[in-house]
Amino acid sequence: MKNRNHILGVLKALSIVVFIGVALVPSHSFSENQSNTNKPSILSLDYCSDQFVLLLADRKQILALSKASEDIYSFYRARAKGIPKTESTIEEVIMLKPDIALQTYRAAAHMREMTSRSDIGLFTTHYGSDPETVYKNIELVGNTLNQNLRAKGFIELYKKRYAALKKKPRKNLKIAYVTPSSTTAGVGTSVDDIIKLSGFQSYAAAHGLNGWQSLPVELLVMDPPDMFITGYFEDSAVTQSRWSISRHDQIFKMMQNTPTTNIPSSLMSCSGLFLVDAAERIRKDAANMGIITEAEWGTNE
Repeated sequence: MKNRNHILGVLKALSIVVFIGVALVPSHSFSENQSNTNKPSILSLDYCSDQFVLLLADRKQILALSKASEDIYSFYRARAKGIPKTESTIEEVIMLKPDIALQTYRAAAHMREMTSRSDIGLFTTHYGSDPETVYKNIELVGNTLNQNLRAKGFIELYKKRYAALKKKPRKNLKIAYVTPSSTTAGVGTSVDDIIKLSGFQSYAAAHGLNGWQSLPVELLVMDPPDMFITGYFEDSAVTQSRWSISRHDQIFKMMQNTPTTNIPSSLMSCSGLFLVDAAERIRKDAANMGIITEAEWGTNE
């Protein structure tokens, strides 16, 4: 009888947990919290915070990543394989009880209040895509995870690659960035910064376009760019609108006759973390297509 009452008690408790919405089923079974005083356990709440965690944390520190960590937009998606995934709800964060939860934007209302009550440290990266903000975020996550040396190494390499790109010969050639929805990135966007860092002129900036705007077909016809960069054109990433600029006959022909390269969406996301990678890719593709010479691509003079 005692055993029967114990079982009934356990079942009753489980039913209450399910009722209040805490018994969530993650994508994988979560391993036991392996944190210690030196290497805190970490729970990542969105796919950009995933990138910081996958870059800097030991694998055994990671309790879970966001469900988007293996999506095509995720730069480190290969590293995310086999690591448990989370829905990033308050209930699941509290249930898993990491030492630290990391986010690049507010994953849920009242997250900070509820994690504070549960003695879970919640960290949010700084907004911005400029190099200084990237360094600040890497330092923040490195310090938080007690991975200072790894963070320092990334920053040193990033600075070296950034400086090398700044020394490359500049080209007065206009590059137009086009998404499937006909949007382009103007002044003030990270994409505009990437184009400039690659050593070219931004087509949108040359025409006074600020922020994210629709790119007029008439403008492209009257003043064709020297090169097109397409973004988010991976088949599984987006569905092109039937009325997209990329489906316009004139623009389609223009893209066939103008050097065009697709930059993987994983390089164009997460607030400048992969700004150098994207700029290097553009310059390398430009060399491969004959827009610049191999010597110009390879020299830092």
